[in-house]
Amino acid sequence: DARNDLQLISWNVKGLGSPVKRGKVFKHLKSLSADIIFLQETHIKTAMQHRLKCNWVSQIYQSSFTSHARGVAILFRKNIPFQVTSVNNDPLGRYLLVSGTINSFSLTLLNIYGPNTDEPNFFRKVFDLLPDDSDSNIIIAGDFNCYLDPSLDRLSTRSAPEIASVKIYFKIKTKY
Repeated sequence: DARNDLQLISWNVKGLGSPVKRGKVFKHLKSLSADIIFLQETHIKTAMQHRLKCNWVSQIYQSSFTSHARGVAILFRKNIPFQVTSVNNDPLGRYLLVSGTINSFSLTLLNIYGPNTDEPNFFRKVFDLLPDDSDSNIIIAGDFNCYLDPSLDRLSTRSAPEIASVKIYFKIKTKY
């Protein structure tokens, strides 16, 4: 059953241009037996998407920017019978929204590589892409480049500045 058995991994890889690094990353991911993999900062152009292919991955969805910045991807292990119904790519390589089904189980996957600055309009735009129907099971993963809870997500004991982008996240969280 897709709801109970899927292993998901999200990883900011900080570039996969190097064949040596790419090999190490994919070897580690394979050892973790991930079914669906969310990668951020792939730095892989669309024309080079074949670099994300390996013998245990069957489907690759990607939103790229340049070979030196951004890029997100969602990969599916070969044994996952994912049937895609729609893909929404960001031309700036910051998000990827993929919808489909696994054994009639409706699934919407959102992979985010958020801006390094507080940009609530980015998150508002991305979260507005999510379906409003209750039939879709939504998984949001990625590197938001901001902390959601200062007491859990920061090492500093100094008081944390308020981040406007976090308010957008909590609005969307209460919506679902």
